[in-house]
Amino acid sequence: MFSIDQNSHSLWDALPKLHALHAAGRGVRHVLEDIDVAFTALGAKVDEPNLHIAPEQFHAAGGQDWGAALFYNDFLGRLPVEIRRWEPMLGATIAAVARQLNQSPEELYRQYAVGDNRMLIGSSYLGDKEHHRIIGDLAVAQVAPFVRQIISLAEEDCLRCFPADESRRRTRDWFAAEKQRVERLLDACAEKPLPELYCLWMSEHLPAGGASMDQAGRLFALGGSPDRDAMLKLFLRDYDLAAGLYNQAVRETDVGVHELDVKHGEAPFFAFGLWQNHRARCELRIQNGAMVLAGETFAAPEGRIPVEALRKAGVTGLAGKAVVLALQVRLPPGGAPLALPHGGSVYMPACHRFVALLREHNLLPAESAPVVRVRFRLLDRLRRLQTPICLPAHLTDAFGREEIPARVLGENWAGVAAEAKQRLADFRDPARRAAWQEAALPKQMQALAELQREKRRQAEENPKNPRSRELWKQIKEVQNDILAQTLGRVSLDWQAAQLEFYDSRGAILPWSAALGGEAFYHDVIGRAEIREETT
Repeated sequence: MFSIDQNSHSLWDALPKLHALHAAGRGVRHVLEDIDVAFTALGAKVDEPNLHIAPEQFHAAGGQDWGAALFYNDFLGRLPVEIRRWEPMLGATIAAVARQLNQSPEELYRQYAVGDNRMLIGSSYLGDKEHHRIIGDLAVAQVAPFVRQIISLAEEDCLRCFPADESRRRTRDWFAAEKQRVERLLDACAEKPLPELYCLWMSEHLPAGGASMDQAGRLFALGGSPDRDAMLKLFLRDYDLAAGLYNQAVRETDVGVHELDVKHGEAPFFAFGLWQNHRARCELRIQNGAMVLAGETFAAPEGRIPVEALRKAGVTGLAGKAVVLALQVRLPPGGAPLALPHGGSVYMPACHRFVALLREHNLLPAESAPVVRVRFRLLDRLRRLQTPICLPAHLTDAFGREEIPARVLGENWAGVAAEAKQRLADFRDPARRAAWQEAALPKQMQALAELQREKRRQAEENPKNPRSRELWKQIKEVQNDILAQTLGRVSLDWQAAQLEFYDSRGAILPWSAALGGEAFYHDVIGRAEIREETT
């Protein structure tokens, strides 16, 4: 069985996933994603040395600051959101909302589009804007200060979220031991790439035989297993058909993956290798049956991959992007089931639909192995604990107070999420949105109605009455307040509706240690649900 992840350390769910699979007697090959783009920062310049820890966020100009190499997500923290997705619930574009509230779109994004996932970000561009730095290019010595910073941020978050003396003692003990471990590993791996550190870090937390470690760069090396190349060969042989099916899958599932630019031969693959003494990757295009990498063309007659020509150009491997990669690793003869956490890899509906379309057209060489989901139900498991939890500000309205026992969170989170989802659905209907405003903002709605009646009366009696201007100003102020309150409600509900993210995602090990100690963590792992995903 495969497990694939970038952020492979004790502050992320890759580790408890391996613990649960081992406890269930499932052999696992954990693949460190060394060929993923390390990070990106909006507006970053080529070769700009600006690595830093920052929150994940979307921007009004489009795109987001994002980092796959190293991150920590606060307990119950806000998830980043492209707030243009809220437009149907607001009945207006974000640009129009910003104008009405006398703000810029950028100000709204800074207020509402930022998540509580702190990550290492910077410029991904190497030498030009065609080549992107990958995780395997990051040296441990370069990122060591950020590793230490992430661990400190995680400890601060746990101390804040779990305020009881016993929880704080467990938190300090766990992080003291972890910091000592990491310092030893940082020294041992100083001259090695970051994935080597992650390999040792994960292995020290796993029992003997808990999982074997590998790296994606080896998995997708040129000249490797033929099943890894099957999808690329399909695109090379009949690009129009394969790209059309891919785009159909992406379009029908609406998972946030962009469609391929067929006009310019965009393909859901990339090449990786050495570029200017760095490990980098670049996009793959297919034009007239040939492969085009950073402007260089490689002939691929009858869909054959020109391995030797690519090697001479410094390419060491070819891999699919997320939707395709999740299929590649499951194709025989070398494929195996792919283990994912519950709620992880949100693009999987597109992958499943793509597989179905390929089958309909008899384009799959063989039946693919299944996707296996690992579900911890962490929030439900809290029902057995009285441990106090200090809620983040965006959830205090939903639960009615700032601090609650873990049991109360466990018993009520699903209802809170369902109520928020229903309200968001209601807000898509103008009449239901207005009904909420009448019920939730009675003073504003009554004041608006009275001002509008007076304005109509004055317009009938004396259209040139100088008070009309003042009335219009007052109406706008009330309307702005109603819109701001509605926007705030949508923001709170959007975050509450996402609570299920924490069912199986995040720093489950240290959170469990703080909440209930080692026994609680082992209970979460022992009761994990492992099932094949049906499509």
